[in-house]
Amino acid sequence: MSLSCTDHLIQEHRLILRSVYVLQAMAEQAGNGKMPEDEDVDKLLHFLKRFADDHHQGKEEAVLFPCLREASAGPSNALRMMMFEHEQERSLVTGLEDALRTHKNEDFAYYGGRLAEILSTHIYKEDNILFTLVERTISRDMDARIAREMSVYDESLPVGTREEMNRVVNALEWKYLGKAA
Repeated sequence: MSLSCTDHLIQEHRLILRSVYVLQAMAEQAGNGKMPEDEDVDKLLHFLKRFADDHHQGKEEAVLFPCLREASAGPSNALRMMMFEHEQERSLVTGLEDALRTHKNEDFAYYGGRLAEILSTHIYKEDNILFTLVERTISRDMDARIAREMSVYDESLPVGTREEMNRVVNALEWKYLGKAA
């Protein structure tokens, strides 16, 4: 059973994963002794903080997770793990930002590599474990409710933000990967 609420989040995951590939390339470049351009890293950090965390993970934490707790009569281990990983990602973004500001290539390579690894694994777990749990747990009516609440949450993004985030990721993909998805 495919749900609107999980389909919505999976679409956002695709864009976030594209940024992860850019981050991996930047981290490898730093590991080879050449920091990526500050402006490019700032754009990527802006994307990771404002879209991937504030918006996407914020929506999961404010809309999906409470509804899943309600439907399953309490927090599950899967939800606890997802929340823990969200906090890990936030901490690694801070470390990455510090490494950029201090121009420490090795630190940038470490934090970038760890963040890319954790984000890609986290998205895999959500797509294949958490969303399977959601599909087994919530009703069609609750799915419709969650999808409506997510749409309302999306309205908090200024008009054109999603398109701008996609353009930023596209440009970074071309520069660091030689292609765009």
